[in-house]
Formats: sequence, structure tokens, C-alpha cells
Amino acid sequence: MTPPEAPESWQPRYPAFVAAVLFVLVALTIFYPLFSGQFLAGDDQLGAGYAFRLFGAEMHKATGSIPQWNPFILGGVPFSAVVGHGDIFYPTAWLRWFVPTDLGMTLGFFFHIILAGVAMYALLRGLKLAWGAAVVGGVAYQLSGIVASQMSPGHDGKLFVSSMAPLAFLALLRAIRHGRLAGYGGFALVVGLAILSPQVQMAYYLMVASGIWTLWLAFFDPERRTDRPGWQPVALAAVAVLIGVGIAAVQVIPILSHTQYTPRGPGGPSVGWEYNTAYAMPIEELMTTILPQFNGMLDGYWGQNFFKSHTEYLGAIVVVLAVLGVGAARKRGLLTGLGIIGALFLLVSFGGHTPFYRLWILMPMMSSVRAAGMAFYLVALPVCVWAALGAERLLRREASGKSLLIALGVVGGVALLGVAGLLQGVATSLASAETMATAVANAPELRAGSLRLLLVVLLGGGVLIAIQRGILKQGLAVALLALVVAGDNWSILHHFAKWYPPASVTFADDEITTAMRKTPLPFRALDAPPRTGANVYIQSVLMGYQVPQLLGYFGMESKYFDELMGGKNEWVNILNPTFWDLYAVKYFVVNQDVPSVPGYHKVLGPVSFPHLIGRNARVNGLAGFLYERDSTPQWVRVVPAAAKVPEDRIVPTIIDPRFPLKSFVLYPDTSSIVSGGGNQTAPAPTSVKAELAKWQPGAMTVKLSGTDTRTTYLMVAENWYPDWKATIDGEAVQTHRADFALLSVALPPGAKEVTFTYDSTQYHQMMWVSWACALLALGLLAAGRFRPRTNDA
Repeated sequence: MTPPEAPESWQPRYPAFVAAVLFVLVALTIFYPLFSGQFLAGDDQLGAGYAFRLFGAEMHKATGSIPQWNPFILGGVPFSAVVGHGDIFYPTAWLRWFVPTDLGMTLGFFFHIILAGVAMYALLRGLKLAWGAAVVGGVAYQLSGIVASQMSPGHDGKLFVSSMAPLAFLALLRAIRHGRLAGYGGFALVVGLAILSPQVQMAYYLMVASGIWTLWLAFFDPERRTDRPGWQPVALAAVAVLIGVGIAAVQVIPILSHTQYTPRGPGGPSVGWEYNTAYAMPIEELMTTILPQFNGMLDGYWGQNFFKSHTEYLGAIVVVLAVLGVGAARKRGLLTGLGIIGALFLLVSFGGHTPFYRLWILMPMMSSVRAAGMAFYLVALPVCVWAALGAERLLRREASGKSLLIALGVVGGVALLGVAGLLQGVATSLASAETMATAVANAPELRAGSLRLLLVVLLGGGVLIAIQRGILKQGLAVALLALVVAGDNWSILHHFAKWYPPASVTFADDEITTAMRKTPLPFRALDAPPRTGANVYIQSVLMGYQVPQLLGYFGMESKYFDELMGGKNEWVNILNPTFWDLYAVKYFVVNQDVPSVPGYHKVLGPVSFPHLIGRNARVNGLAGFLYERDSTPQWVRVVPAAAKVPEDRIVPTIIDPRFPLKSFVLYPDTSSIVSGGGNQTAPAPTSVKAELAKWQPGAMTVKLSGTDTRTTYLMVAENWYPDWKATIDGEAVQTHRADFALLSVALPPGAKEVTFTYDSTQYHQMMWVSWACALLALGLLAAGRFRPRTNDA
């Protein structure tokens, strides 16, 4: 029997517009709570991201500029010169200048889920795929687990980069294959924006992948131009990368300069093999690409990592379509072009689970990062391209019925094994002793997930078979194919969207924050260290109330602060009263009644939080107690004498209760400061008194009264960084790192006023570089629009 003719490729009258509407509708299946005022917030955003972004937005509204210093966590940290504070220079930050911070953050996720679909659609159309296939590929990518599930941890930066990745590939395609100058400008803009996202590591991966794509386009693309040497577009692409890095110079160059002062600097705790290989993707978790319940989702996760808030789910139907698309990909050269990228970043995502990572970690800057599993988005991207090719073959009825049935049968077989309970034995055999209980408890979820997968194979596979046999045609075939892809992936990904009441409710003041906020700034609050389990507020939540906290959650704080406090996240010295004095701790917060806190008295407690439990995760426990210092803490103070000692002796000396904190300040023996009076065993007190006349984040004015014929030393309860600048009576002086971590200056006799300003000269220089490179990229983009194509596009 002769099969009926394959239908012509169908598309609507306004293909791009209709595709964009479809991607918006797909995103709305997850984001519809946005329109009832709810707040999409992942774990890290509740604990820190919201506070960071609120601070940046409010400071910009108040001053008209992006703040450079954040005094509200960990003794003070640079705001714009270290990674971790979020999308400071990325366009989503602009949203928060005009709309509430919680709405701006939610819209950032919403727009980028849409962008992921649109960008993939544009790339597929650039690769000359039919409209229906491009739509299916776009839906597959925007709902790919590694892309969309970043909602759960609140890692919007990962979503930003992965959503732009197809645009980088498209820009290079137009630049190299079609000879469009605008493509290089577009590529430079994507590189710049990717680096300016909060995820420099993801941007790094994208640049490596773009380099491979460039080489393929220049030397191996079957449609490559032959009228020019291949090195020419490679050189132009390299120039575009440099322009892109230049666009991000305002952020990336200061970060490189400041990393040495953070835990990721030389000798810090956040380096080394154990750190670098943390949160990679274990090889057995490849099963989660079609059955995410195998390793457990969210709280049910039992794998090798400490926890897991995302998923690498590709989609059962997407994987089947990708299998069908392999032949077409081979004919177009895309199996090689994208296959190398996919294979490389699959190995990268495995991290230390394969020997390959020993080589990868030798790449520049890779020894300072972790969580290599995030590289899996560059596996999902090729798979979605191949799935689109498979969809095109299916819609054109070129796909083999036998291949389709085999692919469906394999996935269906996995589902049947899970439904029968046979996969549970595999899971428990892989679980460690520590995770065995969780793996056993996950058995019902694994069976239910397998049943879901079986239904997807039966229903979705039925649609695929109907299309392959010509029962469904044209628009209906495209619609149902997109629907089964979206429905399959949505059935997993909607679990990763965590919605909360608006920030005005979720972060509403309670009795404790209300009491502390009545105190004029500056002061510090110490919430009990998380390792004790007695903390009230999680991570950096207090910062969101404009309450400076001594600890907090960040990752790129001062390494000197970490060591002073007894080690990053350990803080074994934190209960030493000396450090409460050094950092002007006025309030102590704890979730249990403490019989006696020397020098402090209880002002509130127990304060209950029953309305918050189950609605957000900003508090740890049901009750809180607030203790206030009996005396006024000193943000600035004058010390009569100084001593220079070896670096490794400073912290042990300060810890010693016999150390006369009010008489001596300690400087490392490498300091350039001249320590007068350091040989005195008991220096006479000084009559010079310091009063904080003006304070705001990154700027202070200190008035001095009294006289002393000696050089004295002004101590400030904020961390030292080299970009702190000071003047004494209008004359610039050098700042110094005192008592291991704090800001100080030496005071000459007769000094009356000291000003401190955190202001990076490099920041201002790089701002000009960034603007110049952005204009250059836009110029290339505009010039390319008016330059005739040099070959058929």
C-alpha cells in the first residue's frame, strides 16, 4: 500500500507573533499566580536574594546610583565588586527601580522563561527548521528542567544565562554562515549580558560552548562559506568576546581584583578539590532526565549531593523526538556541531564523578567554582535542537515508525519497571547509609512518578503515532505535538514553583524587627549562629529589614572576617564578648530563653511566629527572644596604642580574655603603619573621643574631640577593604586593616575630623569601559542592519 503524501509544512499567517503568544501562554501555566499578587521566591531568595535586591533598589532610588558597599551582613562587604548580590547591572535590576522588588524579581523569572522559548525558536528558524518544529523545540527548551526548575532554589542568574544561550548560537550562525556583521554585535551583547547576570560561571560555560560552535561553523559546517579563510570569522568572534567582556568590565574586573580578599582567594576555605566538586551531577542521576522521581524530587531527594532543589528533566516526549532527530542532525552536521558541546558539558556536569574533571579544573578560574551540575543546560540545548529536528521529521512523515515505536518502548519499559517496583531496588542499592531512609521513604513517589511516565508514553506516544501515520495533519498536528511536550514537562516543573504572599506579608515586620528598627543606624544584631540551631532568622533575612547583622549568608565575604570569627560557617569565636565589642553588637537574637547574657538584658520574648510557619521560611522555629546591650555600643572608638605582630598571632591574641582591647590595636607585621607606643605594657588612656556624626552605607564622618600628643588609632566597626578611602581634616590618608579584619586609620595629634568613603577607582574606570563597549556592540548591530548580506541567508 502506498502511503499518502506528506502534508506541506504548515504555519500561521503571522508565524513569529503566534509563536511568541504560545510561549507566553506556556509560561502562564506556571506563572498565573503572579496576577493575584503572589511572589515567586526560591529558597535562596527568601533567605538572602530578596534582601540584597531590595537594598540595591532602595539605595538607587535614594541616591541615584548603584551602591558600592553593603554594611548589613558579615561585618560589611563590597556590594558591586563581588559575586553573590544578584543582578546588580543586569537589566532586570532596572525593573526594581519602578516596581516593588518582589514583583520585579517575579517578572524577571517570567520574562526569561518566555525568552528561553523565543530564543530557541529563533535559533531553530535560523537553522531553517519549519515553524511547527521550531515551536515544539522552543516549548521543549523553555520547560526543560535545568532551565525552568531554577525557580525553586531562586537561581535567577542561571535562568538568565540559559535563556540567552540560543541567542548566542543564533548570533554566531548569522555572523559566520550568513556573513552578517550584526551577528558579531549581537553575540557581544549576549556575552556581556551573560557575564552581568549573577552567574558568571554559567557565562563562562557559554563562552566555551560558543567557541566550539564558532569552530564548527567556520570549518565544518556543510553550509559554510568557501570564499574566505576560516580563521577570519574565528578572529571576529574572538573580538566580539572581548567586546562582550568589556561590556561586563564594570563588574567582572573588580570581582577579579577582590576575589583575593574572599574565601575563594588563595588559601581560602572555598577552594580545593572537595569544594570544586561539590554539587556536581552524579552519573546515576541521568535517569532523572526521564524519571526525576528516581532520585527523589525536592525534599525527597536522596542522591549524593547534600540537597537538590532543581531537576535535569528533559521530558520523555522530548527525548523520543530527539532520538527521531538524530538522523536529520547527522545530515545537517548538527550531530557533530552540537554533539561535541553536549558531550563536553555532560562530562563537566558530572564534575568529580569522572576523571575528566581533573583536566577541566585546569581551565582558568575553574579552581574557584563549584556546582558543575549547572553546565547541564548546554546538554539540554542540543537535545532540544535534535528534538525539533525529530518533530520536523515527524510532521513531514519522514520519521520511521519502527524507530518511533522502539524509542517509546524503551521509555515505556522504564516506566513499567518503576510501576512494578523493580526500580526501587536499584535506588536503594545506590543510596548511601546516610540517605537510605530517604530513598526507602521515596518509594511511593517513585512508583507514582513511573505511573505518570507511563501515562505520558501512552497518551503522548499516541499523538506521535497518529502524526507519523498521517491521522493528524497540519495545524492540529503541530498544536497537539506542542501540547504533549508542554503537558509532559509542566507536570514535573510546576512542583518547582514556590509561591508566597507579597513581600509586604511574607516579610512583614514582627515584634523583634520592629523593636530593632526603632534604633537609629548604625548598630549590629547578632542572631545565634545557625550551627547551634538557636538562630531565629535564616541567612541574611534581617538585612531586608535594614537591620545590620553580624553574620548572614553570602559566600564572598571577607576572608579575614571569617578567620577572625573562627572559620567560615563555623563561627567558633562568635560568642566571645570581644567580637561583640569590635563589631558594635547592640542586639542578640535567639530562639530560646537564655538565663543570662552578660552585658545584655531581655527586652522581648517569647515572640511567637505561628502565622509564618508553613507560609515562608524566613524564621527558624516558633519563638524568638531579643536581648539588648546595657550600654551603647561604639561604632567608632579611639585606641591609644598599636602593636605590629605576625599575622597568625593576631586572632589568638584577641581571643585571649587578658588582651586589653581598649588599650591596644593589633596590625599585621607586614602593615605600613607606624605603631607608636606598641612597646608599652599599659599605655595611658587617651582623652581623644570619637563621635559618629554621619553614617550611610559606604560613607562616614567622624568628629574627634580632646587632645593627645601621641599618635592614636581610630577603629571602625566595619570590615577593611582596600577601596576604603579616608581623609583627616581634608587630607587623604591611608586606611589599614586592624585587629585582623577591621577598618582603621592612624590619627595624628590634633586631628578633628575623619571621613571614610568606600569608592573603587577601578569601578569608575571600568564603568567607562563598559559603556564604550556596549556602544561599540550596538554600533556593530546597527551597522549590520544596513550592510547587504554577502550570501544567501
